[in-house]
Amino acid sequence: DLGLDQFIVKRYDGKKLSQEREKFADEDSIFYALGECGLISFSDYIFLTTVLSTPQRNFEIAFKMFDLNGDGEVDMEEFEQVQSIIRSQTSMGMRHRDRSTTGNTLKTGFNSALTTYFFGADLKGKLTISHFLDFQRKLQHDILKLEFERHDPVDGRITERQFGSMLLAYSGVQSKKLTVMLKQLKKHFQDGEGLTFEEVENFFTFLKNINDVDTALSFYHMAGASLDKVTMQQVARTVAKVELSDHVCDVVFALFDCDGNGELSNKEFVAIMKQRLMRGLEKPKDMGFTRLMRAMWKCAQETAWDFTTPK
Repeated sequence: DLGLDQFIVKRYDGKKLSQEREKFADEDSIFYALGECGLISFSDYIFLTTVLSTPQRNFEIAFKMFDLNGDGEVDMEEFEQVQSIIRSQTSMGMRHRDRSTTGNTLKTGFNSALTTYFFGADLKGKLTISHFLDFQRKLQHDILKLEFERHDPVDGRITERQFGSMLLAYSGVQSKKLTVMLKQLKKHFQDGEGLTFEEVENFFTFLKNINDVDTALSFYHMAGASLDKVTMQQVARTVAKVELSDHVCDVVFALFDCDGNGELSNKEFVAIMKQRLMRGLEKPKDMGFTRLMRAMWKCAQETAWDFTTPK
C-alpha cells in the first residue's frame, strides 16, 4: 500500500493548457497533448496503465456495449462505464474502482487530462472507437520509446543486454535466474551490433498479440513443429503483421534457449511474455475474455438499476 489514496486529486483545468504547458518529450507525444508538463491525475494513471496491456478487441467490445444508439460514438458518461469495465480486468484496477475505499481518487464527472483530451474542455464531445484505438497505439509507442531512451542508445541503438532487460521487466523471473540470463546474453553478444528502436518496436508489437501468438504456436506444436527462429518470424508475419529481424530473433533465442538446441519452450516463453505485457498489474491468468464479460454484466446490471430507480 503506497498510501496514494489519501491525497486529493487536483482538478484539471483544460483552459490553462495553452498558458501553463511546457514541452514534454516531443510535440507528437501523447503526454504533451495531455498537457500540464505530462502530469496526469491518479485516476488517469490507473486507466492508462491498464490501457497499455488491454487487447484492442476488449475495447471494441466494451465500446459497442455502451454505444446505445449504434452511431459508433460514446459520450463522457458512457466512456466512464467503459473505463470501469477495463479497470475491472486487473486486480490493480479493481482495488481502485470502488470509490468508497479510495476516497476521491476515482471520482467521476470532473475534467481530468484524459476526459478533456477526448471530449473537450466542456466535456460535450463524442469519442469514436477508432480515435480511442489510435490513442492506445500512440500511448504504447510513447511508453516504449521512453523505455528505449532510458538505456541511453548510442547512434540509435541499445545493446543486446539492454534489450534483454526490457523484455524481462515485470516478467516475474526470479532475480538470481534473471542475472544469469542477462550475463549469458552479454557474453554471447560481446561485440554485438545492438538493436534499433524499429526492431524493438516490431518485437513488442508481436508481444501485444501474445494471446493470438499462443494460439498459433499451439497449432505448430500439435503439428509436431518446434518453436525455432523461422517459426517465430512466420507467426509474427501472420498474427502481428510485422517482420522480426534475424538479429532480434538471435537475441531472444540466446535469452530463452537455455539448452542451446535452437528451440524455445513454447509454454515458458509465452508465460514470461504474458507477464511482461501485463506490466506487473497481476498474473496473466486473471486477465481475459471471461473477466471482461463478467465485468460488463455487472456494469450493465448497475446501469439498468439506475434507470429503474425513481429519481
